[in-house]
Amino acid sequence: MPFPVTVLLDRDAPSETFIRREIDLLRQRGWTLHVRYLTGDGAIQSRAPCSHGMGHTASMFPRSPLAALRILKRLPQAAAFAHDLRDTQSRVVWAQFAGVTADIAGIAAAALNLPWLCSVHAHDVFTARRNVLACRLRDARRIIACSQAAADAVLASGVARERVEVIHHGVALPEHIPHRQECLCHTIFSAGRLEPKKGFDVLLRACALLHARNVPFTCRIAGQGSQEAELRRLAEGLGITFLGWLAPEQVLDEIRAASVVALASRRLPDGDRDGIANILLEALAAGTPVVTTTAGAAAEVIQDNVNGRLVPPDDPAALAAALTDTLASCDTRQRFAAAGRRTIAETFDPDANIRKLETCLKELEIRNCLSTALPLN
Repeated sequence: MPFPVTVLLDRDAPSETFIRREIDLLRQRGWTLHVRYLTGDGAIQSRAPCSHGMGHTASMFPRSPLAALRILKRLPQAAAFAHDLRDTQSRVVWAQFAGVTADIAGIAAAALNLPWLCSVHAHDVFTARRNVLACRLRDARRIIACSQAAADAVLASGVARERVEVIHHGVALPEHIPHRQECLCHTIFSAGRLEPKKGFDVLLRACALLHARNVPFTCRIAGQGSQEAELRRLAEGLGITFLGWLAPEQVLDEIRAASVVALASRRLPDGDRDGIANILLEALAAGTPVVTTTAGAAAEVIQDNVNGRLVPPDDPAALAAALTDTLASCDTRQRFAAAGRRTIAETFDPDANIRKLETCLKELEIRNCLSTALPLN
């Protein structure tokens, strides 16, 4: 039977639709999920810190003094979170991202002798120092990675393999795909934060090559970020439309109307890169072909020239060539669309993946009950 679980996030981020989708699915299946935030409106307040938090901070200090100081500042919030867990009668604590949320979840769970797990995603594990990541996750009963690349980053820190599991974010497969004027439409769509990791500058340079070669296309970009002014300068004369921030439903409308979704992400010097981008899965589910790069975990989803195209990162010429080929062939786009939907059905079915999460939560609670009821000799 489902039981109360508390989910801890740093903040309520509109872009993290994959987390909200999992929470909604679990609630639909009868789970009581209490969602708590460390920052923003409704953030957990502070109380006097507990001894478990002091011990956790002390163990972190030799590995990363700065991280230990950040935890020290959050100890009153960890104490308040522990009281909240007691009030909600939660039986498992679920931290999202291997950052401060994991630190606080671990402290509060230890204070109440509760099991906790951590879902890891991309930036939180790709950029973390291995010793700090290992310390953060040392008491987590289970680590859920949404890609094999994220799981590999956790394993590289020394976490035992039996504690790490890959559970993909699921995406619903629409029964019907909206009709497109396949051979007449030449619309490229992309969305994401306008930041260096997303590679929008590479996409715009690829569009400049298409423009110079008289390839018919339009390009629409959704998102906001620190690079917007620079990107607008790069886009001058190319007919690029910047849409600003769009709600998830509006992004889906753009995906469905596009001929191809282009994701030009790159790997940054600190190791940061995309995992399996949510928009990639949404495009495949909608039957819209994807052209993306090998910088992140897209190769776990896309087989080049089977259900999409994969090109090297930071290579405008390769991206332009793949876009040209995809836009030019109605048959290719239809082939990619059918294969992409099969990929979603076989690997990213939301019901199948949410059942894996349910199994994980139940196993943690059962094992905790057994360990507290049957003391070790």
